[in-house]
Amino acid sequence: MASVQTIRGPIDSKQLGVTLIHEHVSFGAVSRQQIDGPYIDKAFDFNLDLLKKARDVGINTIVELTPWPNVRKIVELNDRLPELNFILCTGAYLETSHHPIVKMGETEFHDHMVRNITRGYEGFESTGVKAGIIKVAGNLSKLTEWEKRNFRLAARVQRECRVPIATHACAGCREQMTVLKEAGANIAATFYSHVEAEFGWDGRTVPQEAEYLADVARAGGYLHFNNFDFEFDTPFPDMMYLINHLETHGFGEKIFFSIDTNIEIDDDGKIWMEAEKKHPETGKRNYSYAITNAVPMLMSAGVSLQRITKYLVDNPRRYFEAAALS
Repeated sequence: MASVQTIRGPIDSKQLGVTLIHEHVSFGAVSRQQIDGPYIDKAFDFNLDLLKKARDVGINTIVELTPWPNVRKIVELNDRLPELNFILCTGAYLETSHHPIVKMGETEFHDHMVRNITRGYEGFESTGVKAGIIKVAGNLSKLTEWEKRNFRLAARVQRECRVPIATHACAGCREQMTVLKEAGANIAATFYSHVEAEFGWDGRTVPQEAEYLADVARAGGYLHFNNFDFEFDTPFPDMMYLINHLETHGFGEKIFFSIDTNIEIDDDGKIWMEAEKKHPETGKRNYSYAITNAVPMLMSAGVSLQRITKYLVDNPRRYFEAAALS
């Protein structure tokens, strides 16, 4: 067992339970600052409803991977839903993001992450609300110098603070892992998100992509899948090929799945789930969808309940425990 930092303080890793390893409790587009706005109360009520449904279907832990969370509102949500564990992150998203982190120098960014993990978020130090995970991102297969800097700093902070690392990796997860490894990261406490997105495969076939991902798992990294009902990015049979290839080659303990729930709000206050405007079928993709829809999809494709439990319970626990050994 290991200690895992949540909003309410550290808990034993065995208390994580059913864990959605990559989600966003967002109050606007995740690329923007999660600050209060004209529709903050509407967004709060929307999130509260989604999180109640998550609790009611048996989800225990939400890992919130927006590097600039609206801490005040998420604390308020947790007060309303004390049955849920919330794990917040620090770090950086894409260089095009609208957040002051993008302009931070190396020392300032390092100190910002360490402070969020050890003392708390800026303005919340007295409350004990701290980050429990680092998030960094790459946009394309070839990382920019700014992105490489962030990955190297994430590895450094991981060593200093013993927390795990998550990456945005629609493309280039193996290259990201290499940068982290060379910077001294504990690869067994890293995971790479959205790896099934076919627009990021650089022309590889499905079998070739399966072997590409197996290289990451072989080195100790975890792989995150979320494109259920995102047929425009990843046909379900292709995602199942990747998952089954990893499982049958001995890497089932390196697989996560969640939904990557996130929203955007129009100027008139209308709230949309990710991609819902162009693809109305994605409007149902919220936290509880992981249990009500994704699990039946997996089981209909022959994935056993034992495997599903491994992906949602055992593997997230092992991932956080690995960070304590950094």
